[in-house]
Amino acid sequence: MRKHGALPANNKSAWDELWRSRKRMYVYRNVLTTAELYLEGVAGKTILEVGCGRGATLREFARRGAYTFGLDYSEEALEICRKLHSEDSTILQGTFVNGDARSLPFSDSSFDFVFSVGLIEHFEEPAQLLLEQCRVLKPEGHLLVQVPQKYSLYTIVKKVLIALDKWPYGGWEREYSDREVVALMKKAELDPSSVYGYGSFFLATARYLFLPNLDFGIMWRNGSELKTIRAVKAKTALDICVVATKTRSATPSQREVLLGCQ
Repeated sequence: MRKHGALPANNKSAWDELWRSRKRMYVYRNVLTTAELYLEGVAGKTILEVGCGRGATLREFARRGAYTFGLDYSEEALEICRKLHSEDSTILQGTFVNGDARSLPFSDSSFDFVFSVGLIEHFEEPAQLLLEQCRVLKPEGHLLVQVPQKYSLYTIVKKVLIALDKWPYGGWEREYSDREVVALMKKAELDPSSVYGYGSFFLATARYLFLPNLDFGIMWRNGSELKTIRAVKAKTALDICVVATKTRSATPSQREVLLGCQ
């Protein structure tokens, strides 16, 4: 789910066309597992995905009894979300909102868990997005950010396709190291507690070309209980995932100061 954009190349029509044409529905099992672990179960919890795309992961949260909210600036994506949720009468119906990830249309301290997958790399000032996500997160709530990992073959291929104006995900994106994401989290007054890698370039290529429903969840946890393997994956996997907690000391005035320093 690589969504949203702030640069001219990241235009809304490109995202509308992507979600209009894409058929793959992919649930990020690592996000589900992380939320279940940190929240000690998701039933009855309020969960927000910023840049929700087709909403497949949110739908799975709804099946587990969570109250789900999705925000995207592509109306095409949101129409798909609403349609798919309405077709399943066995789940709690989600709320889907057209909006800007830099100015979330939600009240302070609204959600138990906030996540984004493939979002902040499309913005020049990603700290602004994390500050907004921190704002709507409840005190002691948890936030997960998943972004492309810098040291990957994916990065090389991506830069070539961007130079050729062939990149399908909005036209432009950056990539991060694990330390860079942790630093962004801390700048947003969040307390990072876990860093892990997810997926691989080769599996992603196979999924893109031949196996659209290939689930990385089959193997992302392998060896993750070992600190050394977890550290290696954080620096070599397709994506980096960082989980952080909103401390009670994160106040609106502090966030305003941080925004003023950007």
